[in-house]
Amino acid sequence: MQIRPVVSRNRGLMFIALAAAIFLVACGGGEATATPVTPAVIVTIAATETGPASGQISMGGAALGGNASTTLLAQVKLQEVPAGPLAWVTHRLKLSPGEEVTHRHQTAFVYAAQGEHELDGQSLLEGQGSVVAAEVGHRHRAPGGPSVFWETRLDRPGSAPSGFDVETIFESPVMVNIPDDPLAVFVLVVVPPGGETSVHTHPGPEFIYQLSGAIDYQNGLIGVRQMTPGDVEGIPAVTPVQKRNPSGEDAAFLSWFLVDA
Repeated sequence: MQIRPVVSRNRGLMFIALAAAIFLVACGGGEATATPVTPAVIVTIAATETGPASGQISMGGAALGGNASTTLLAQVKLQEVPAGPLAWVTHRLKLSPGEEVTHRHQTAFVYAAQGEHELDGQSLLEGQGSVVAAEVGHRHRAPGGPSVFWETRLDRPGSAPSGFDVETIFESPVMVNIPDDPLAVFVLVVVPPGGETSVHTHPGPEFIYQLSGAIDYQNGLIGVRQMTPGDVEGIPAVTPVQKRNPSGEDAAFLSWFLVDA
């Protein structure tokens, strides 16, 4: 991953100009009403050929700037983009100790939500993630105690894997401006008390799910909203966004986004 800082002597004006311009393009005119923030830096997140491997990015540590910590859970270069409309659609499955299920579906990120999980022999501790490729049969298993896991598929809104019942727990808005040759990325972000990410953009759409704590979420289209556990939010490509934690405890969210591979 390459984070390209664009530092301005008048940082507040830079964010306002970016947010207002994107707001006007998206809405066809009018005045932006978002409350401006004063970022330390605006960063652009993109995959480059100089990362850990061609077509991959490194999202560890302070990748989002500010003092937020980022953990890369999984990433995959899509061999092809499914026919749209497309969204991130998350279903939840619960397995009893020793129970397993085998299925196939569109490209998906797997998240061990509760308990240890096993994916095709790969052990995932609670809070860890992995990825399965499109239409490749794979096995989920609860190796010890009960296992609750999520699969977040790049699929049609309202869809579900065929052959068995699943519980859909959330999905993103329909995504637009998906990169032609996309890398799909899944990360965990923790914002400490009083902390924040930088103001940043993605070259493709981003979708987040609030896991714990609360953040003030601000982007160049909607202004500021508070997000608490279970809340979701999505933005189109090249939209300035920042997450801030005004509380006295850590706040964590999951993020799925697409960049040019």
